Amino acid sequence: MNKKILGLAGGCVLVAGLVAAVVVVSRQQAADESSSEAEISSASTAVNAENLVLSDKAAANVVSIDVENNTGSYVVVRTVEADEASGAAAEFGVKGWEDLPTNTALASTLANNMAGLSASSLVLENCTDMDKYGLGNDAAKGKLTFDDGSAFAFRVGNSVSDGENSYFAVEGDDTVYAVKTSLVSNYKNSAESFLSLVMLKAPAEGEYPIVNSLTINREDMEKDIVLTYAQDANNENTGGTAATHEMTSPIAAYLSVERSNDIITGMFGAASSSVLKIHPEQKDIAEYGLDEPFCTVVMDCDDGNAYTLNIGEKYTETDDETGVSGSYYPVMLDGVDAVYAMSEDKCAWATVEPTDLVSSLVITTYVWDVDTLSLKADGVDDMEFAVKGNDKESAVVTLNGEKADTERYRQFYSFLLKTTAEGTAIDEEPVGTPEATLYFKTKNGKKEQEICFYRQDDYNCLITINGVSSFKCRASFIDVLKENMELFGTDKEFIQTWS
Repeated sequence: MNKKILGLAGGCVLVAGLVAAVVVVSRQQAADESSSEAEISSASTAVNAENLVLSDKAAANVVSIDVENNTGSYVVVRTVEADEASGAAAEFGVKGWEDLPTNTALASTLANNMAGLSASSLVLENCTDMDKYGLGNDAAKGKLTFDDGSAFAFRVGNSVSDGENSYFAVEGDDTVYAVKTSLVSNYKNSAESFLSLVMLKAPAEGEYPIVNSLTINREDMEKDIVLTYAQDANNENTGGTAATHEMTSPIAAYLSVERSNDIITGMFGAASSSVLKIHPEQKDIAEYGLDEPFCTVVMDCDDGNAYTLNIGEKYTETDDETGVSGSYYPVMLDGVDAVYAMSEDKCAWATVEPTDLVSSLVITTYVWDVDTLSLKADGVDDMEFAVKGNDKESAVVTLNGEKADTERYRQFYSFLLKTTAEGTAIDEEPVGTPEATLYFKTKNGKKEQEICFYRQDDYNCLITINGVSSFKCRASFIDVLKENMELFGTDKEFIQTWS
């Protein structure tokens, strides 16, 4: 046979042999990979359910939990015993931080989920490569110690491809299990994650104490904002528009219910965004500007407790990766030994102004709560009302010593309740003498106010309350007030609008 032909034939045989070898190797690799994937993601169906019980203890018997993961190591301890009589479960917190507000629901999952644990499936017995499942030295590790002296130690590995389970191994055992991820994921958390971001826990609904007063002292305000409880502020005559608190500084004013509630009680349940420093030293407190706070909020409650929230100057930080900026205030609550970051939108006390809180109502006192009412205005006869009785049926009204029509008085007072502020006038001073003055005193003696109206020009009027500049309103209100004073002795309807 021709040598060239022989050489060509030999070459073909060699190539064919190489191709076959490659095919064999490829098939073997594919088979190995398939076997490995099946080993990792498939559950054994031949295992009895009782053999998948890994721990059969009770969470109430857990004394402590040792955790080690890529964030560090820490110990969680039982802080509150379980109460069988009430059914209350045991509570847990990070050792050394027992004095700090704790997310007890999250911390308790470490015991509740693991004390009695069953695997979803058995993945592999006699495993020789734990790293393959994330169960080597880099695994998250945990150890529950029980009050009988026994312990349950384990490792939490990678996620299984089904997305619902994670690989799991009992410490010292070479068997790999699949366990529900929801039961073990918190063992990969940092210690800080178990602290509550709520500095002052909110009471249950219906159990809130009455806030006797809330005081906001801030560097950028000349006078404190003081909101004081006024039990008689809410009554049927104002249609529920008056709040249960009134502003007593920097002006005397009624409050908007919607805009004042969160300021008054918002310290309860206020959530910070993160914990900046745990158990800070004095230098840490000074670093955040909390040794001389920019703002101090004091909430005094009728249960004998007073709470002080200290707020430092605003911080603005920009994320290096996203370029997004965010602002927060460093805050500390007296009695809680940690510095928290409170986002700008949550820390309303740092920016609120008196004008943000006040109602447009100048008078809200219920008509039959008034004992005496007097009005004086330029060019109009003085009016001196005295009211006896506490309701429409029993009320007896006199005007300048003579008996007056009770219903007529009620209608006139309804007009007075419509006295509307169109802005505050904290920094203005009255000029000259008032063009109209309204004075009233309540039967219980808790409220006595002199409200004066100073015409500033053709359009504006300054209102003072007990001598303090408080509001602005339209000058035309004074004209309508005078007209209605003159209409009282007639049967004509009172004027209800002005422009």
